[in-house]
Amino acid sequence: MGEARRRGNCQDEWPGRGQRELPLEQEYLQMSIVIPGIEVELLAGTELPPLDKGLISYKHLARWCAAQQNWDKVHYNQDYVRNFSGDRDLHINGAIKAQSLVQFLSSSFANLGWVWRMDTNFLSIDFAEEHLAIHGEIEDVIEVAPYVAVRVGYRIHNSDQAADNTKGTGIVLLDPDGRLLTEIDESGLPNDMGVDTSIRDVGDRVPDNFHELIGKPLDVVESVIPVDLSRLRLMADAVMNVSPWHYHPEKAAESPFGGVVAMPLYPLHGLESWPDTKPFDPDPEALGREGVTDVGRPNPTRFGMSPVGILNGGNFVQIHSLVRPGETIAAESVLAGAVFRTDHPAGPGVFIDTLNRFRTTSGRALITERQVMGYRVVKE
Repeated sequence: MGEARRRGNCQDEWPGRGQRELPLEQEYLQMSIVIPGIEVELLAGTELPPLDKGLISYKHLARWCAAQQNWDKVHYNQDYVRNFSGDRDLHINGAIKAQSLVQFLSSSFANLGWVWRMDTNFLSIDFAEEHLAIHGEIEDVIEVAPYVAVRVGYRIHNSDQAADNTKGTGIVLLDPDGRLLTEIDESGLPNDMGVDTSIRDVGDRVPDNFHELIGKPLDVVESVIPVDLSRLRLMADAVMNVSPWHYHPEKAAESPFGGVVAMPLYPLHGLESWPDTKPFDPDPEALGREGVTDVGRPNPTRFGMSPVGILNGGNFVQIHSLVRPGETIAAESVLAGAVFRTDHPAGPGVFIDTLNRFRTTSGRALITERQVMGYRVVKE
């Protein structure tokens, strides 16, 4: 493999968790790497072209809920949100923002790279009929053989609230010769760059139910049917402006993948169950989550808490491989932490970490995810 051309000073080691980060003025002295096909300057401080997702309307949310098979009422039932959750309007799904962030990271590097890591914090709620745009800049660039790793800091700006309600960092792996990465070898990548898989102690003021379950599996699910093209097309339609390689057999056959591959985060929403196995609760206060087939986002009623205060606190993912039509997804979720917080803009509540591993039934790893869910204390 050819060696990427470099400009400036090279950073020998990327600070991992627990290591001291370089001061900002020193980061700007790191190397600039030139890779064929990549137009942006690969240098810390380079601002990336924004991705304007525009107005996220009620129609967009309805289409996304159908595609994701997410029946949480906070995303589609306005009366529920106002009467029970105490919010002013429907919540824009954290998942559609995460999918859009993958688009941003991929398009920033001419769709040649592998979006490997995303650490995303959902700091406050974006509401339906608001406008979102993604901005970001390169924070670090290093060579981690056989790849060039680019760390990007990103934020989703809500122009109606004049606020950045979502912030995080991502790592995109690039081939030094400019070839599109269709798979990656993680064996040489530093462990401290991966998702945190630790099990944390339960904090004070957390109900006993959480203490009893810490470190134990919450769910083990195997999809009842393989990934199919109709679901991939529906997901692509909901995310908007998705490459046909993720849903179009003829066009995907001409791609470097040689066939259709699902969008990188698809496994998080790709678990399927048979009809009528997850009935809805008729209670008006029921969230709707009781009808969802997924892992890592448990219904708060499972822990004896009110269903009406749920929110997505953050999502930390490591993408190992892409699933294809005909493969079947399986997943396991473990309770990895729980704390009571009073500092969240949406209000006080219990915030849990779940550690979720997605794979094919043949055993190939797809995604490792650490998900944060918030269960707010909602005033009567």
